[in-house]
Amino acid sequence: MVKIGAHVSSSKSLDLVFDRGKEIGAETIQFFVRSPRAWAWKERTDKEKELFNKKRKETKINPLVVHASYLFNLASEDENLRKKSITGVIEELMLCEELNVQYYVIHAGKAKGQSEEKAINHILNAMEDIFKKVNLKNTTFLVETLAGQKGEIGKTTEEIKRLIEPFKTENIGVCIDTCHIYSAGYKINEKKGFNEYKKEVDSLIGLEKVKVIHCNDSKTPFNSHKDRHEHIGKGSIGLKGFELFLNDSYFSKLPFILETPKEDNMDIINIKILKSLIKAPVAQSG
Repeated sequence: MVKIGAHVSSSKSLDLVFDRGKEIGAETIQFFVRSPRAWAWKERTDKEKELFNKKRKETKINPLVVHASYLFNLASEDENLRKKSITGVIEELMLCEELNVQYYVIHAGKAKGQSEEKAINHILNAMEDIFKKVNLKNTTFLVETLAGQKGEIGKTTEEIKRLIEPFKTENIGVCIDTCHIYSAGYKINEKKGFNEYKKEVDSLIGLEKVKVIHCNDSKTPFNSHKDRHEHIGKGSIGLKGFELFLNDSYFSKLPFILETPKEDNMDIINIKILKSLIKAPVAQSG
């Protein structure tokens, strides 16, 4: 059964993510546990946590994905920013663990003027610090595939491998973003390119490490190295790329999360379009 959902707002109270998910017909959701563009950390009350767990049971929306703040940069050459990022990730992961959130997705970082080698080493050291402080049992830490915009680390399968390989004993994996990998130069909207990408992921990382799919079309052309999300079928990837993922023997078992522009009722429309691409024998849900 393919589970399709979207990123929803967690503003005012965390439990409202389930109400917002239900409104759009989501079977799985992603949300932030802090403002994505603010450093301030807000401790959640017991009442808010109780409501969160209650609505989770009522709506049966599952699995849950938390996206890390956009401010974090584990690759930063600025030691202060790197330390703040590490602290922020630890705060978020500890809440995810407590709430039994299955997946935590992060953009590992940007090189920003330094060599990629140095940036990768900063990320690895930061991740080591994080895993020393947080013992992940309920939550899996997912490194997201990136487009390679402005020195982003994680634009190739080789880079993703370098980031996760040293932490094999940890709860760690990968989140594939369709827009990002297409923009990074993987032609996943053609059967040949899709199969080559899948084979590369399997040989370098292992398919079992891929846990979540971010389902986004691309506003920019193939290999543009730009991160610009578009509605499903309206961008340069087109419907074929999503059809290949949704009907794949492995990927079809994963949660598909939309991060497309928040316009009118487009989440509902995008979910319906994705469901229409699912063919037998993969059962449609809902």
